Amino acid sequence: MTIISEDGNCEWDEEKDLINRKKHHIGFELASKVFYDPLFLEIEDEGHSGEEQRYQGFGNINGIAIITVFYTERSTDGMIRHRLISARPLGPKEKEEYEKHIKSYF
Repeated sequence: MTIISEDGNCEWDEEKDLINRKKHHIGFELASKVFYDPLFLEIEDEGHSGEEQRYQGFGNINGIAIITVFYTERSTDGMIRHRLISARPLGPKEKEEYEKHIKSYF
C-alpha cells in the first residue's frame, strides 16, 4: 500500500517503510523532512538507476540528524512526489561529502 507524507510531497510503500525501520531505525515520515533542509544535497544515483532515474540526497532533519535518502520522482494524481526507497544515517564517505558541501556555503 502506498503511503503519502503529511505534507503531500513524498510517498512510499508501507512494507518498505517497515523494513527500513527495522534495518536503519528511521521511518519514512521522519526521513521525508530531509527535503526541507535548505542545504539539501542531491546527486544522481547512477549505480541504481535503470528504467527510472534515482537520486541520493543528504540532509539535516530539524538540526537533530543528518541522513541520506534514496528516492525517485513519481507523478501521482497530477502531482510530482519524491518516492522514498531507503533512508539511513550517513556513512563516513557520505558524511565527508556532505560536510564539504556545507562548507562551500560559508
